[in-house]
Formats: sequence, C-alpha cells, structure tokens
Amino acid sequence: MRSFLSFAITAALSALAADATTVSILEMGKGGVVHKTSSTSETSAGGVMSFWKSTHDADSNGNTRPHRTAQYPNMSVVPDIFSRADGGVVIGVTGEVDLESMPYLASLVDEDKSSAVGHFAVPGKSGRKLMKHLNAPHVQADTFVNTAESKVQATMSSKGNTLNSVSVNVGSKDDAAAVDASLRKLLKDLEAQASKAGSTIVVSVVVDKADEKVEMPHRRRLEDAQGNNNNNNNANNNNNGDYTYEIPGYYDDNGNFVTPWRTIFQIQYYNIVQWTAVGLFTILFSANFMTANMPLMPDTLLFGESAKMVAE
Repeated sequence: MRSFLSFAITAALSALAADATTVSILEMGKGGVVHKTSSTSETSAGGVMSFWKSTHDADSNGNTRPHRTAQYPNMSVVPDIFSRADGGVVIGVTGEVDLESMPYLASLVDEDKSSAVGHFAVPGKSGRKLMKHLNAPHVQADTFVNTAESKVQATMSSKGNTLNSVSVNVGSKDDAAAVDASLRKLLKDLEAQASKAGSTIVVSVVVDKADEKVEMPHRRRLEDAQGNNNNNNNANNNNNGDYTYEIPGYYDDNGNFVTPWRTIFQIQYYNIVQWTAVGLFTILFSANFMTANMPLMPDTLLFGESAKMVAE
C-alpha cells in the first residue's frame, strides 16, 4: 500500500512538473546589454519579472521607475552594469503550442541550437501569468502581426527604455504555422531596424511547453547553507539508485529564497538557541524557587551582638 501511494504521488508530481515555461532572451541590433552567466536557467515568475524590471527603465505606459530595480540572484541572464538597452519587447505564445508545427519558435527555445543570449525556465505553465503582469494585450493568430508590429514601432520610436508586450493564443496547427512565420519576419525586420539605428532592443519570447522526460528524485538529503552538492558523489549515488540534488524553492517578490525544507545550518542553529533558552529558563526558575522557599531564621548580624549592645 505504501509503495502504491508513493508511486501515485510521484506520478502526480511528474505530471505537474512536466509543464514548463521557457523565456528566451534575444538581443536585436548593437547588442552587449545582457549577458549569460553560469547559473542554472531555472527560476520563478518573480525572477523573470525582476530581470525585466532591472533591464528596462520604464513600462509600456512610459512610467519611469524612481530607481533601478535589483534582479534576483543566481539567474542565468543578467543586464550589463554600464550598457543599457534602448527598449524591449515581450512576445508571449500561449495555448496549444505544438513546437513541431513551429520550427522557428522551436529553434528559439532550444538552449543548444538557439541564437538567444540565454533562457529562463519557469516550472508550470506561467506564460499567461507573466503576460498578465505586463498588462499585455491577448490577441488571436489573425491579428497578431498588426498588434506585434505596433508594439515594435512603439518601442523603436520611444525615447526611454520602455518595455512593450503582446500575447498571442495558438489554437490549431494552422494558427501555429501562421504565428511562426509572422514571428520570424517580425524579428528579422526588428533586427534590421535596430542595426540601422545603432540601438539595442531586448526581445523576450515566452512559450508554454511540455517536457518529454521528467525524473523525480527518490529522497532528499541535507545540504550546507549554500545548498552546494558534490557532483562526483552525486554521480556515484545515482548509479546506486540514490539521488542528491539542490534544495528546491523559489524567490518571492522581495528577493528572499523560500523553501519548505531547512539546511543543516538552520537545524543546528535552531537547536542551539532552543536548548540554550531552556537551560537559562531552568536556572532562573530554580533560583527564584529556592529564594522563595528558603527557611526563615533570625539574622545574627542585626539581632545578635548589636541587640545586646543596645540592651546594655
């Protein structure tokens, strides 16, 4: 029964983990405003939002932020410290996305073959959530070209580093083919315009897709405070059917790492503080208890020899 429940839970988690959102980051034009790092591409929706806010100075309405927003740590793509983008466009592709019917889009989300600077991988289908945060207009495949071109022109003509966005819904293979062809032409034209103007436009392509293989670990092991693992031991453990992996979690809107599990440092620190507090409380309680219940007896200093001298 226990094995059956474990199998059912693992299968359910695997089904949930199979859905993922990929965000491809591309530079159009001069380039050099974003860079790829050695960190893992996995992040959260808040992490992607922090990248957009730190890369672009204003939203689609032209509202400039009073100060530069800090990006979440340990992300695979970061903005340059000195060079700033001239604008940005976010294109979301949601719905029944069949990458086999969209070869150009498939080439963008493929980390090995893509010409993108880098990618973000967000667990679950978070495409609509991300586009909703940007207040992106959600259009159908037949109106995608006109809406996307208007967003590109708004970005190119804007003086500030604004971020414009559009989301398209794919409902059939015909829609997929049309959107794929339109996306190829749109990015090609944008590359030509940005190069001619000597500017850099950062394009983010958000795609909801499903992974073919998802391997779930059997159990969790304690890690140090930094969450580092020994890769050599990990490879040996995998051969024995055991797994060691990084503590999963996510970054909230304040940049804090949130996880339901605790590191070995947190466990040790908690136990030290807890038992130190219990020991101090026990000593304080014992001292007060003995003081309150001490036997009453005459004071020999005050009522002993001094009393005799007064009586004489």
